[in-house]
Amino acid sequence: MPEKTRIPYLKPDELSVPPIMRPIRDGYRIARWNSPAALEPSCRDRLQATLLGLAARAFGADHSDYWRARVASGFFDQISCLALILDPQGIPVGWGGYHRRRFASRRALYLDAAGVVPAHRRFGLSSALTTHFLTREILTHPWSGTYVVLRTRNPAVYSGWRKGVGAAHVFPRRDQHVPPDIARVSWDAAKWLGDGPGLDPDTLLIHNAYRMFEGRIYGVAPRSGDPELDAYFAREVGPKDAVMVVARMNALTLARTLFHRSPRPRRPALAPPAHEGPPTRPSGSPEGLSPRGRP
Repeated sequence: MPEKTRIPYLKPDELSVPPIMRPIRDGYRIARWNSPAALEPSCRDRLQATLLGLAARAFGADHSDYWRARVASGFFDQISCLALILDPQGIPVGWGGYHRRRFASRRALYLDAAGVVPAHRRFGLSSALTTHFLTREILTHPWSGTYVVLRTRNPAVYSGWRKGVGAAHVFPRRDQHVPPDIARVSWDAAKWLGDGPGLDPDTLLIHNAYRMFEGRIYGVAPRSGDPELDAYFAREVGPKDAVMVVARMNALTLARTLFHRSPRPRRPALAPPAHEGPPTRPSGSPEGLSPRGRP
């Protein structure tokens, strides 16, 4: 079963290019490679095995064909930054990465596949990693603006971006037509991904975006906890479809994101909750960006 998949033991500092280590929260650290292309073939193989194990655990589904195809087509040579999330004992429990791009002649970041294994989601690690990436990149050009682009079929990811960055800065929006700059960035990104013919310019829905997956993308269909949003994804986003999410960001929107992620004192509960069943949204998601994972 995917959730029982063994994640190969890996000590990042033993690879041919040692990563930059940074703390993120609660004893967890990031092992970040700023030039994954410099990794030797044997080290790429070890990282690939780790990514395969992490993806199977994070999504509850077998993504091995997807990852083998990506690595064979030059994943390590193409991605700008790759990172593992390490638990306090140094064991990999999550990953993420991004590509620096120019879409429609505008500075952009494309966020690659990311995820965190279920036992560690309550710590908001995926959000912390994404915020680390955004802080590092946006502050190099704080006022010029950066378009952050990703694909997802997870309504919780879309909802998290709207809450973390602000709904006015995140597209698509059901109450507004897609603005011209967002349409051009989306189209350029879709062409780069090989999804151009499948992109609906009015909804930013990409038909058959995950065609490279042989089986299911998620073992259990993800939900956001917003009934209307979950119903829209269930109705409009097919099993291999995705939504192209585009966020306009600069130093001010980054500051908003950091503010929403800052810890706040909690009020004591006045009474126990009326229902203690399984959460409709993965734990850690209210503070934004990538609460569960996206292929």
